[in-house]
Amino acid sequence: MTISGPIKCVAVVCCLFTGAAAMAQSSEGNAGKIHEYKDDVALSTGQIRKGDVCVNFIPVLQSAGFFNGLERIDTEQGSEFRKNSRVITNFPDYMTVEMNVRIEDCDTDVYTPARTPDFVKGLHFRVQWKRGVYLRPVANVLIESKPVSMQVGDNRLLFVMKIRDHDVPLTDHLIISVIGPDGKLMSRMSARL
Repeated sequence: MTISGPIKCVAVVCCLFTGAAAMAQSSEGNAGKIHEYKDDVALSTGQIRKGDVCVNFIPVLQSAGFFNGLERIDTEQGSEFRKNSRVITNFPDYMTVEMNVRIEDCDTDVYTPARTPDFVKGLHFRVQWKRGVYLRPVANVLIESKPVSMQVGDNRLLFVMKIRDHDVPLTDHLIISVIGPDGKLMSRMSARL
């Protein structure tokens, strides 16, 4: 079977377009996927459920404008961080985590405050860095409980964690564990840039 001239031309043009599209996709892949950060970084959220009451932990990582404009570029070789065209390798030495805690009924469609369970008074936090599978403590952490202006019965708490550490790579993860009064792990949250 022979292919006529016009059909050959169409086949060649299709091959050229397909090749050009494949080259465009591969160069896009080589450049890497870019993720840009704003003023703060949300950690994963945590929850402790006791019966119908949920204690929800909503942490946010901040550091005086450090994250604003920071870009993570993901390539096949790994992640690289840049800000204003400069390579950035480490977290700043000083950061804060604002941990909002909301105590509410678990199975409602609208936020419905619940009575604070007794165990909440005995909760404490462990703050660590994770690299691979290894955890190590943050060098210096100060945790303060802050008053929250709220309406009567609106059960919310705010903790501010002031973190000081030096030469921590941006590829490490910040891990915050909620430890119960009996010393057991009750919830865990993490920040991965």
